Amino acid sequence: MALMPTLLLSLVALQAGNAASPLTSEGYLAPPRPIFEAATAPWFNNVTPSGYSPDGKRYLVLERDGLTPLERLARPHANLAGVDIDLTASRARSHTTRSAKGLRVVEVESGKTIQIQTPKAARISDAEWSPDGTRLAFLAHFDDRTLLYEADPESGRASQATMTPLLPTMVTGFEWTKGGQIVCVLVPEDRTKRPESPLVASTPRIQNSDTKVNRIRTYASILQTPQEGDLLEYMTTGQIAIIALGKGGGVTRVGKPAMWESLSPSPDGKFVRATKIEKPFSYLVPASNFPEREVILDASGKELTELRKVPLRLGVEGEVPRAKEEDKRNIEWRPDGAGLSFLQLSPAKDGKRTDSVMLWKAPFGEKDAVSVYETEGRIASVRYSADTKTLFVTQTVGGRTQLSAIRPGTDAKPVVLTDSRAEAPTGVGGGRPGPRPGGPAGGPDVGTLQTRRDGTVRMSKDGKTVFFAGTKQPEDPMKAGPQPFIDSVGLDDAKRDRIWSGKADVYETAQPLDDDMARLVVTRQTPQDVPNSFLVDRTAKTDKKITDNRDYLPDITQAKRETLMVTRADGVKFRVRVTLPSVASYRPPAFFWFYPGEFASQDAYDRSLRTFNRNAFPTVSSSNKQILIRAGYAVVEPDVPIIGPEGRMNDGYVPQLRNSLSAIIDALDSRDLIDRNRLGIGGHSYGAFSTAHAMIATPFFKAGIAGDGNYLRPLTPFGFQSESRSLWEARELYLDMSPFLKAEQLTGALFMYHGLEDQNIGTAPINSERMFTALESLGKPSSLVMYPYEDHGQIARETVLDQWARFVAWLDTYLKAEGK
Repeated sequence: MALMPTLLLSLVALQAGNAASPLTSEGYLAPPRPIFEAATAPWFNNVTPSGYSPDGKRYLVLERDGLTPLERLARPHANLAGVDIDLTASRARSHTTRSAKGLRVVEVESGKTIQIQTPKAARISDAEWSPDGTRLAFLAHFDDRTLLYEADPESGRASQATMTPLLPTMVTGFEWTKGGQIVCVLVPEDRTKRPESPLVASTPRIQNSDTKVNRIRTYASILQTPQEGDLLEYMTTGQIAIIALGKGGGVTRVGKPAMWESLSPSPDGKFVRATKIEKPFSYLVPASNFPEREVILDASGKELTELRKVPLRLGVEGEVPRAKEEDKRNIEWRPDGAGLSFLQLSPAKDGKRTDSVMLWKAPFGEKDAVSVYETEGRIASVRYSADTKTLFVTQTVGGRTQLSAIRPGTDAKPVVLTDSRAEAPTGVGGGRPGPRPGGPAGGPDVGTLQTRRDGTVRMSKDGKTVFFAGTKQPEDPMKAGPQPFIDSVGLDDAKRDRIWSGKADVYETAQPLDDDMARLVVTRQTPQDVPNSFLVDRTAKTDKKITDNRDYLPDITQAKRETLMVTRADGVKFRVRVTLPSVASYRPPAFFWFYPGEFASQDAYDRSLRTFNRNAFPTVSSSNKQILIRAGYAVVEPDVPIIGPEGRMNDGYVPQLRNSLSAIIDALDSRDLIDRNRLGIGGHSYGAFSTAHAMIATPFFKAGIAGDGNYLRPLTPFGFQSESRSLWEARELYLDMSPFLKAEQLTGALFMYHGLEDQNIGTAPINSERMFTALESLGKPSSLVMYPYEDHGQIARETVLDQWARFVAWLDTYLKAEGK
């Protein structure tokens, strides 16, 4: 007989020592004090400098205050076609749930702090320096609106910049122009009352299909009714505005309100590049797949040109026209305000084609584009110096990728700065979306070309040098740590010098404060030392500590840890990490926390280990399962690689999972690190799915904890993880990988939790509800806790603490209780 499902529908005082068992108690619970203190440790008080002023002399600190209260998650909200909105305040819900309590400015050299006088009733986000560094702007989130504020970083005084609220639902922030104006989206002046759903439905829900093949995904929050479509349009229709700050300032409204999705003003503020969502909407796909147009507007709102038009994308092959080779590519604003920059192939003539860097001047007609640089090699990207006189072009030449410095209109020959095999990763770092370590035309130790905040390439003050930052990876990451570095490269001769390198036994990262890289903020950490930052002056050869961060949980961060390589029956070798309880115990009970990964070969798995950093400080978040060592458990975190031919890895999922766990237990048991008769296992998402499999395919685990999982693979019929075959192409695989269909074979007791508003593709809450029903009907010990307002990862303070209370009680009951 089932007990009443533990649905957490009311908020009660957090207190330990409830009379009823935590396994059956309703309400939000608190875990034992040692676990409570670990889960609420104030790591948010630690600071890693960021948000530097343009002159590099100050930085911003958004003041956090720990886990989000449940009350903030509970505010009226709606997820409309994947757009999660705070309905009361007309903003992205993340602004309500993940904003800060305050803001301060810190001088790098002296440590002097200026507290910004933010409004008391507001939460804060998106603090940004003006381009000249004389002002700050930030968003102030009140209960019923979001307002733009400006502040003086010298005095800390702040004031409201506009009377009209912002509409940060899709364009969630704002942009500065070089002239100090701000471009954002405001609530329309003539906004009407919010549309409400009728008390009586006006139509049944209707969907139709056709003869076109469509591998549609199982999205969580697609539109359900016409009224939801109306509400989405209402909540995302805003007015583009250019705001001039200070005395004599004002608001210039640009064009008509629309469903603006993104904004990018020109550096001079005369034009706005904007993307808007258009109709028709769909009941099959999220808003990110709705029709959209990207246009250039002038300050009056006149549409000068259309850059891109994309139809509704339902997933049907051929529905989006393929780009032509001669179409414009890599369109972005030139940093000097001269217009737009783009790349374009010339029409084929006698079998030869050239590729060009183009300048597209206002008013952006077809005859307003001129070639700036032309080459026979295909160009991948271009970046500019601040004065735009030097181009940094990445292109393929003779099967190799080169990054060259080019000065158009001069007699100077291109200087190849880096040269590598064409398959090397490419891109630009320094604050823009960019590459992995090993940037433009470089191998893994070459680094990425460094840029400023505005995207221009960082050059030395004399204009003769650029800089690359990267990471030197060790041959064996288990024996040595990664070493970040900065190299200078001459623009005349490509001569490379290493001007800074992290130490071998410390993990150090560097942030430049000036264009010569003379002053750096270096953040250092070791497995024993919490990250702290230092002001390093390479010229004066000084090194000054500028932060005073603390280790709030030394018993966990400095707990005994062992890392070992385990070999399973098929010969595959993989890594297992174990954290041991501080109170020495012979063969302690152990809890496995895992998330299997899929690989095409042993070599592919081995390459993934190169990201391991043996010099990193072991961070302990509020959800880190290593907290369980305070309850006397060894915490085992294995990799569990699933290896097979590309696209068919899952053919061996079940036996490889079983053999991996068996090999881990044997290896740890032989070292007396665990009690193999008192084992629990758990995981989140795919780890939850794998937890259920582990308890079905093996007899090893007496208790399991599974969160936000999928337990019936036919509910994701068009693939999951790296599985690309559909249910109808691999029917037996889908059935074999469905724990729900094998629930009668489950051994041990399974605790499941799920966010009631899980937005992850493939892990709808019904998975856990049906799995619990199956286990209850089969007489299998189980529990299900469904958390209100929570998504795929739980964040509310009350939720996190309740989870810990129930996790510990579950494990103690089934792994420690007498006779278990």
